[in-house]
Amino acid sequence: MVKFSEFPEYVAAVSAAAAGDFASARSSFASLFAKIETEASPEQLAFVLQLMADVELQAGNTEKALSLHERAIAIDNLNPLTRLNCAKGLVGRLNNSALALTRLQEAESLLASSNWHPTDQDMSRQWYEQQIQATRQRALAT
Repeated sequence: MVKFSEFPEYVAAVSAAAAGDFASARSSFASLFAKIETEASPEQLAFVLQLMADVELQAGNTEKALSLHERAIAIDNLNPLTRLNCAKGLVGRLNNSALALTRLQEAESLLASSNWHPTDQDMSRQWYEQQIQATRQRALAT
């Protein structure tokens, strides 16, 4: 398990993103991803890709953001959180409620399937259900 806080690239990327320096955030996240790609779990790789997607959303690069979200789903395809995070981005700045609703349905299907094996670090099923419902309500309101 990779500890992101031990990587200066992670700290630099988060700080840059918070400051609105998207070029630096993009560069630092890309460097971090390259460093951890062979040792991190699929969940961790997807997390970094979704952080990169958030940077692209903030920078106004919606197509790149969607591509990064889809790449995260491909890497961590059995995790409902990856699809939930994608749906939240789709409802927000991507303004794609139809695809968001699809991703939410996929997340619900994963929660109900025998393929999802929550770990001690996962959120509870109830948390997922609440988040999915809140995101669905936002998607349907737009």
